[in-house]
Amino acid sequence: MMQFMILFSRQGKLRLQKWYISYSEREKKKILRDLTTIVLSRKPKMCSFIEWKDLKVVYRRYASLYFCAAVEPQDNELLTLEIIHRYVELLDKYFGSVCELDIIFHFEKAYYVLDEFMLGGEVQETGKESALNDIDMQDLIQEEECKTKEEQADISVVDVSGF
Repeated sequence: MMQFMILFSRQGKLRLQKWYISYSEREKKKILRDLTTIVLSRKPKMCSFIEWKDLKVVYRRYASLYFCAAVEPQDNELLTLEIIHRYVELLDKYFGSVCELDIIFHFEKAYYVLDEFMLGGEVQETGKESALNDIDMQDLIQEEECKTKEEQADISVVDVSGF
């Protein structure tokens, strides 16, 4: 089971974090600081698997972002790499060639894609098309709600300047 997934830039700036196990804020900050330091200090030719504390950390760099996942020691590292890759594929299809700026400015969508793909640290939807269809449906529902709220706001505005 995945314990957490974090995304950070080459400069060490945190872009996304998803925790599937409860940690205190202090522990989270220490984990983030330790892992970004360890991963960023590794050379590109080094293995993408790290045994860290009582977890296995699997990471992969895509462009300027590092995708890092911590799993239990008995979990398969290659499967974790595939999970990371599938998440990147979903982001690519959703955003159309995802980049760091998409994650920064549309972080809620990046979280939603991850939540549609993973649940409680386990993969819940393996089919890309099915996950993307669900995400598109959610976007349509959200757009409809926004339109309805705008229409209600327009109706409730009353011109009282003539009084």
